[in-house]
Amino acid sequence: MLGIYDLVRLVDANECRELTFTPDGNIIPADSCYSVWDADQRCANCSSYKAFKSQTRVEKEEYFENKKYHILSNPIELIHEDGSRTECVMECITVSNESVVMGQGGNGVKGMDSRSLLDSLTGLYSWDGFYEKARDTFQNSQDSEWVLIIYNIVQFKLINDLFGIPKGDEVLMKVAKLLKSKLSDGEICGRLRGDQFAVLIHKDNFDGRFVISASRELPGLLQSSQYHLHIQAGVYYVSDKTAPISSMCDRANIALSTIRGETNIHVAIFNESIMDKMLHEQYVINECERAIQAGEFMMYLQPQVREDGHIVGAEALARWVRSNGEVVPPMEFIDILERSDLIVKLDTYIWKMAAKKLAEWKDTDKSELYISVNISPKDFFYIDVYEFFEGLVKGYDIDKSKLKLEITETIMMRDALKQLALVNKLHNEGFEIEIDDFGKGYSSLSLLKDINADTLKIDKEFLKETDNDKKSENILGSVIDMSDRLSMKVITEGVETKNQLDRLVKLGCHTFQGFYFAKPMPVEDFDVIWKDNNGSL
Repeated sequence: MLGIYDLVRLVDANECRELTFTPDGNIIPADSCYSVWDADQRCANCSSYKAFKSQTRVEKEEYFENKKYHILSNPIELIHEDGSRTECVMECITVSNESVVMGQGGNGVKGMDSRSLLDSLTGLYSWDGFYEKARDTFQNSQDSEWVLIIYNIVQFKLINDLFGIPKGDEVLMKVAKLLKSKLSDGEICGRLRGDQFAVLIHKDNFDGRFVISASRELPGLLQSSQYHLHIQAGVYYVSDKTAPISSMCDRANIALSTIRGETNIHVAIFNESIMDKMLHEQYVINECERAIQAGEFMMYLQPQVREDGHIVGAEALARWVRSNGEVVPPMEFIDILERSDLIVKLDTYIWKMAAKKLAEWKDTDKSELYISVNISPKDFFYIDVYEFFEGLVKGYDIDKSKLKLEITETIMMRDALKQLALVNKLHNEGFEIEIDDFGKGYSSLSLLKDINADTLKIDKEFLKETDNDKKSENILGSVIDMSDRLSMKVITEGVETKNQLDRLVKLGCHTFQGFYFAKPMPVEDFDVIWKDNNGSL
């Protein structure tokens, strides 16, 4: 690679430092990244920092000592022999002897126009400027205590979508003015990126003033019945003023991430328990990716049966079985993977296993069985679900109606028209669509109106005992009756007792899934039960 570039190096873009390798393959931090440019601060508009944060390749040109440097920053992940990973950026640099006329400031980073430290839209500090000013503030106030706050405007993208980018820019300028108006002497404010702002204030001044009062004044900045401005904040009490400013901002952002999606919570304060939770989630994510590659995830099947116990099909469920035989409970990893892109890898892995099993069942006594697979909302976002399932049924030569697709109403929460068209296309092409957790959300009835579905899976919450069992039974009966009128089949989940089964049969439900019949089990156990009991439980 050095035959193509003049310099190739790895950098830790968060900490602004180069990375080197020891003879045994360990990574150690070396000099400050910006020492290459004979500077004493992060390079303005650092391409590697932007590449690291966006996880996309970024290019830029830098001028130093009358030479032009072309920098290609590529985010990469190093995988070590023990399975651990290091995220960093590979910089590929070419040097030109092209003569450059510099401005009055001089050469390199030290001479860059001071306006690069300011955000051109709001006039606040840019992220370069905020970091530099925060460092100066800490150095010049050794005895003071500080609080760093990161702000985010909730669903700011909607402003651009509804009113246009100029209105969005206007709102950002008004928010900047509002935050700046609340600063005391020595406190600083910056716009780090997009709709994200940062404020560094004296600890004694932090009493909710920067969040609560701003939240009260914020709605008045945009008069609209379609959208109401809301702001949320992550707070970090600075404990080590020598730490990188980026790590302080990361901690405030970690706190902020815990309340995203919460409409009634405005402030989250960073603490070590939040960090422990984040580290645990990252550990699970890293472990799950390794486990998928190692084949530790297995497809379990939970039978779906008629009232007499005869098996008509099964739902495919992912189970993590470690190499030592330990089964990791789904509650410990499913939600975490749902918040990451890894749920897509896991889902597609299980879909393939289900299709393969259906192919094995062809021309056997299990040829009439079906397998239902779950589709996450993120699956629709990251892959072409239609093409994927079309490829599966063709590749394994299986009947589309035997591979049933379970969706929930949450798939309609983003780009509803596109998702609706895609689901209906799958249905029209012969796939059977099941609406999972029916009745658990808020728009289930609306979903029925718009979507072509074949089966309703009634949520187990309907079976719980309440103070008004008669009302619950009437609602359940109405749902089953409605399904009949819509020519839809019904499966009730979570059946655990004979009494529940008898009630459901009386109400007109004829297909069931739950612990009363069987728990999810390895495919081998499913095959044994089928063989030993002639297809019944």
